[in-house]
Amino acid sequence: MEEFVEKIKKGAAKAVDEAEKLTKAAVSKTSALVGQTKLTYAMNTTEEKIAERLARIGQFVYEEYQTGSEFPEDIAEICREIDVLHQEIANMKEQIASMKNAVLCPNCGASNDNTNQFCAKCGEKLSD
Repeated sequence: MEEFVEKIKKGAAKAVDEAEKLTKAAVSKTSALVGQTKLTYAMNTTEEKIAERLARIGQFVYEEYQTGSEFPEDIAEICREIDVLHQEIANMKEQIASMKNAVLCPNCGASNDNTNQFCAKCGEKLSD
């Protein structure tokens, strides 16, 4: 009987050692995963900051183009493409307003009921 109890003790001790090894490995992998996740998040945040700054540069260049500043032809061509895209958006807004039986404000672009004489958003007189 003592031999049986000794075998159980040794088996239990071995199981405890294996459980400790597994726990340490799981903690190590979890710590590595948390570290990777934090770095990935920081990297994505930094990439968003870069994209924001590039967009600000682009906005600045486009605004300068609109005031008549001179630019190399490739940049001016991109600005002209943006002009065309803005016009496409304006046309789509007019189509939507027409479908809603509404009028767009010539000042702010807000959609207004076609019975309004003045814009509900900015107060500009709407055309007849």
